[in-house]
Amino acid sequence: MGRVDDIAKRFSLAGVLDEDRQAKQRFPVEEIEVAAIEDHPANVAHSMDEDGIKSLAESIRKDGLTDIPMVRRKPDGGFQMLSGHRRKAAYALLAKDDPAFGRMPCRVVEGVSDDQAVTLLHTANYFTRELNVIERAKATQALGIQVERMRAENPELKGVRTAELKAAIIRNQTGRNVSPATIKRQEQTARRVEQGLTEDWRSEAIEGNLSDTDIATLAAMDPDAQARLYKEKSSANAGKADTSKLIREAGGPGAEAVGKLVAKALKALRKAAGAADRFGARPSETMEGS
Repeated sequence: MGRVDDIAKRFSLAGVLDEDRQAKQRFPVEEIEVAAIEDHPANVAHSMDEDGIKSLAESIRKDGLTDIPMVRRKPDGGFQMLSGHRRKAAYALLAKDDPAFGRMPCRVVEGVSDDQAVTLLHTANYFTRELNVIERAKATQALGIQVERMRAENPELKGVRTAELKAAIIRNQTGRNVSPATIKRQEQTARRVEQGLTEDWRSEAIEGNLSDTDIATLAAMDPDAQARLYKEKSSANAGKADTSKLIREAGGPGAEAVGKLVAKALKALRKAAGAADRFGARPSETMEGS
């Protein structure tokens, strides 16, 4: 674990800070014109839903900004958002009625490469707000692209499992723990949602109304069977528990037994991940507001 953490730190902002403890003094909080901050193109993987932005704007109006966004200063002197796209959008919305919100306090980081910026963006999103099953998997999948680039450039990464390195990057970037098994499970569930579910059931999964077991059972059904089941669920106005029961029953005689086995396996994985988090992780120092 130590070797993987050491490698991962080289690709995280926390690693940059660890190498130069005095660097924190160069990352002050400044008020910046909201219109002058460029969105990061990689943020397309994360939701910017209008209702959510309106709700966040109202919260900021009432209670102020509780988490300071992070931007990087680009070589041309401009600013690019790293962590805080939704807060920036909320400020822009508020500024339409109140010019006082035309400027936003941000922590300014200099000397961050394009690769570090992408890594920081996805790791920050992974923990700073509630992601749906697709978004969370996309965040780790995007890290996978970075891992492959690192692997091509760094011989030390040969033989290191992708999920293990992703977990180490997230741990070193945020100071919070996630296990490789959790990452693999989330990505597998997201693939089932995207590739195996009909549109109606996909929406239910994204809304958080289906368990991993529900998703696995549905993904094993053909589209017609899924459509009939969704119609039955809608007619009965079934809640989450009743929907799970309908799915188990529709999955056939062995579905409930399989579901229990899957649930048992997931519980064991989470227990193992918790043990790894308690005894194997070394949280790295991170910046406030990241």
